[in-house]
Amino acid sequence: MKNKFVTGILIGAALGGAVALIDRSTRQSLKTSIHHIKTGQRSSQPSKVTELVNELMYWKDTLEEIRRNNPELERSLIDAKDTLIARKNNKQIGSGR
Repeated sequence: MKNKFVTGILIGAALGGAVALIDRSTRQSLKTSIHHIKTGQRSSQPSKVTELVNELMYWKDTLEEIRRNNPELERSLIDAKDTLIARKNNKQIGSGR
C-alpha cells in the first residue's frame, strides 16, 4: 500500500478495540448495546448530545428573555463592550511607538 498513514490508523484502531474488549465490563456493555440496537430498544437515559442541546437551548431562551425584558441592560452591555474594545485598540496603537 502506498498510504501507510491510513493503514497504520486502521491497524491501531483494530488493536485498540481488541485491547479494550479484554475488560469484561466493556464486553458486557458492548453486548448489551448491540442487543438493544438489534431489538430497537432505546436507552432510558438521554444521550450526551441531547443533554447538551437542551442546555444550550435553555441558555439561548434565557438570554432572549433578558433581552426582551431589559432592552436598556442590553444597550448598556453593548456600550461597555464597545468601550473596552476601544480602550484595547488605543493601547495597541500607543504601544507601537
